[in-house]
Amino acid sequence: RRFAAPPIKNAGTLGGNLANASPIGDSMPGLIALDARVLLRRGERLRRVALEDFYTGYQQTALEPGEFIQALELPPAPAGHLFRCWKISRRFDQDISRVCGAFALSLADGHVSDARIAFGGMAATPRRAPITEALLVGQPWKADTISDAMAVLAEEFTPRDDLRASAAYRRHVAAKLLQRLWLEASGVPASLSGLEPQA
Repeated sequence: RRFAAPPIKNAGTLGGNLANASPIGDSMPGLIALDARVLLRRGERLRRVALEDFYTGYQQTALEPGEFIQALELPPAPAGHLFRCWKISRRFDQDISRVCGAFALSLADGHVSDARIAFGGMAATPRRAPITEALLVGQPWKADTISDAMAVLAEEFTPRDDLRASAAYRRHVAAKLLQRLWLEASGVPASLSGLEPQA
């Protein structure tokens, strides 16, 4: 519902959004978190590239001359899978992301068994948060774990200051989106979580 304006929605394509390679594109973080792959074609030649590896630099992709995106592939979600993606922008409609955060976690026996976290607006390309992911995997799904992960996530990226948001704001929001994930998935009111927002 928040992607672009009606003329763009009626003319644009998912492949076009991916190939545009914007660091603040709305579709990339969620698809990277879901371990998407792009199927690239040039004539009869096909190759698959993980979407997280498709972006090689600011608005640069792994597309070779004459190649195009033929398809996008998503693996099946594992058991205990939890997925959320949030776009943070000044307006609800027709606005560019300040930060877009996507979280795909698998939970088993009260612990995080797998984590894929991706952001737009935090680097020159849509990027995962591997340090935060590594901290979460194997840990219990509880407030203390999330609090530790929030502190790491707030320092994992070095975003730029620009007209949309400051770097400090982006780091703060990224960490708070992880908190939001935990609160929503756990059904714990913020007042009881030990993770109330800071003034």
